[in-house]
Amino acid sequence: MVVERSHRECVLCGACFTGRSFLCRSCSARYRRERPSRQLRRRFYEGVDRLYPGWANTYGSYNPPLGLLRVLDRLPRTVRILELGCGGGALLRELAARGFFELVGLDLARTALVEARQRQTPASLVLAEAERLPFHDRSFDIVLAADLIEHVDDVDEHLAEVARVLREGGQYLVKTPNRPLAEAYYRLVGLDDYPFWHPSLLSPGELRAVFARHGFTACFVAQPGLTPAQLRKIPSRLLRRLAQTLPVSCLPVWLRPHLEVVAVLRVGR
Repeated sequence: MVVERSHRECVLCGACFTGRSFLCRSCSARYRRERPSRQLRRRFYEGVDRLYPGWANTYGSYNPPLGLLRVLDRLPRTVRILELGCGGGALLRELAARGFFELVGLDLARTALVEARQRQTPASLVLAEAERLPFHDRSFDIVLAADLIEHVDDVDEHLAEVARVLREGGQYLVKTPNRPLAEAYYRLVGLDDYPFWHPSLLSPGELRAVFARHGFTACFVAQPGLTPAQLRKIPSRLLRRLAQTLPVSCLPVWLRPHLEVVAVLRVGR
């Protein structure tokens, strides 16, 4: 996410403006009134990769799901894992380094998969939408999505697809911003276009409820600390150093900057 105020062009229409957001005020207002097509979303994320490579997850690993990686470390290396929103493949390469070898990555943006292939990511890579998964029923033991679910238009459609491709007892591992805190931050720094790129932010209670509707039992996992992306948003070097020592894992779920969840698909649901 871009937070430095600068002169820039709108990712969608190309209009020049000064601000911190990806979209100009006109596009921000338009897409608060109407839902963008999935083709337009693809163009948006490919545009972010082109215009803001220093912030795009395609070209770096700024928000690793540290709590979920600890969960994955306890699993057999033979499990078949699908990562949704894999970006440039950084997390897939991390999983491969930890010994996992049955890996599939999916992303909406062509730019992301080009980067993942150029970095020789050891996974099968698929261009597709997270609400329409091009896989057979019960194909995976684990589905993993780090900072993806908040980007989908229809969370129910998305979770129905995840439940379909997971084997019984499989797990959906999710990292996503905590809606009340995220919305307060976006408004504070002037990111008025956030409903376009984060249309499905969820609070802890909302996340638990939507998982339950689709046959999942959700358990929140504590994050060990702030991620590089979260630290990068703190304005002063001194405050960043202090924030690095923040005992995030001790915070109640509703106060965590993001949520990491292990959702287990109930057998015989």
